[in-house]
Amino acid sequence: MPGWRRHRLVLGLFLHLRSGIIQSKRMAGSSLDLKSRMFAVEPSKYSPNPFYFTLCSHGPQAPSMDPNDWPMLPPGGLAFSVCVTKGQRVKTTRLHKSLGLQLSEELPGSQILKLVSYNPENLHESLEKGFFILPPPGCPDAERRLCDVLMEYRKDIQLCGYKREEEPEIWQCLWDLDGGAKEITRSKVTRVEEPVSSPFVDSIKGSAVFYSLEDACDVLEESSTVIPEAKKVLASMEQHRHSERGPFPIIVIEGLDATGKTTLTESLRSHLKAELLRSPPGSINQWRSIFDSESSLIKRAYYAVGNYIGAAEIAKASKTSPVIMDRFWHSTAAYAIATEIGGGIHNLPDPHHDVYHWPDDLLKPDLVILLTVSDEERIRRIRTRGLQETKEEKELEANNMFRQRVEEVYKRMEDPRCVILDASPSMEKVLQEALTVIKKHCNI
Repeated sequence: MPGWRRHRLVLGLFLHLRSGIIQSKRMAGSSLDLKSRMFAVEPSKYSPNPFYFTLCSHGPQAPSMDPNDWPMLPPGGLAFSVCVTKGQRVKTTRLHKSLGLQLSEELPGSQILKLVSYNPENLHESLEKGFFILPPPGCPDAERRLCDVLMEYRKDIQLCGYKREEEPEIWQCLWDLDGGAKEITRSKVTRVEEPVSSPFVDSIKGSAVFYSLEDACDVLEESSTVIPEAKKVLASMEQHRHSERGPFPIIVIEGLDATGKTTLTESLRSHLKAELLRSPPGSINQWRSIFDSESSLIKRAYYAVGNYIGAAEIAKASKTSPVIMDRFWHSTAAYAIATEIGGGIHNLPDPHHDVYHWPDDLLKPDLVILLTVSDEERIRRIRTRGLQETKEEKELEANNMFRQRVEEVYKRMEDPRCVILDASPSMEKVLQEALTVIKKHCNI
């Protein structure tokens, strides 16, 4: 046998054996890793706060559970958790999004809740995102259908099943999907109290909200191998490096869709002889739909870089006239935080939390005005004007709790905070109120 062919055969055998050893170690490691992990499920109709649980072997032996400790799992019930295992972050976050879409399509009627798994002693290095799946009652093939969906992801996920067999005990079964679904280990689990520091909140910085240009650019740089437009956004950033601002005031108008931002910004431009700019800036707005369809990490990085590109344009414009900005960093952060944190307003980071603080390296406006209208009026305006809505704006209309979270995050923003202005009256009255606020806060 020629030497090169023998070499290929030996190499192939080595790689095959190595792959099997790695897979075996990975599965063994998964089993051991579960014992040190906490699981957190987003708020739902079963629990107004995040739901936390762990294996009974984690720490002191837990007392017997009350049946109400697992309200989402009735006797004889079945649930599943799927976590995307730690890996290269852009690949992992895209896989997570793809998996979520497939689960929603292939498991109709199931409740699919956001879930995170983490080691409390090292949250940021150990955090894994996934889903907690509750099949509808009387769905005997839910397990098979779930495994069918997950088979293509089997090397990148950790799948667990949950059963309530004897009241009130709950068992977690770690599954292996390689070569068909099979149970590896079984452990008793228990609900635990909510930790002082929420993993949903702690994971926001640097993944959902960016507080430096460098962090956001790093994500787009990693994304550029699979998203060519990411390179174009970065190239635009290089062309719009931050410059010193001028003497004229910078005023940002914020608010939910259909609160009157466009009407007010146009009117202010005319009255103040100002430059009107929008976010995302025109130099990258053409790729907005591409990034809107991407995972949260990549989408938020795009909008964050857009803020810095916009800041360079603002700084330049402020040298010759006042600047009116239609949305800026507050909008980017408000939607991101409200999306990542489920449930009611009480689940949001506490007031004065550092997630509400303006990035140190981003040009700061002189004034931010937040327009508000009643829910009924805002929805009426959307429907009568035929506005094209983004996915998040559609959710605003359908999900009252999400809408409340977005507005509350706006109100908790600091340095600069938002000055709230009721935009329900006539256009003329809102304009006069805005001019009064501007004269009070700006040298104009």
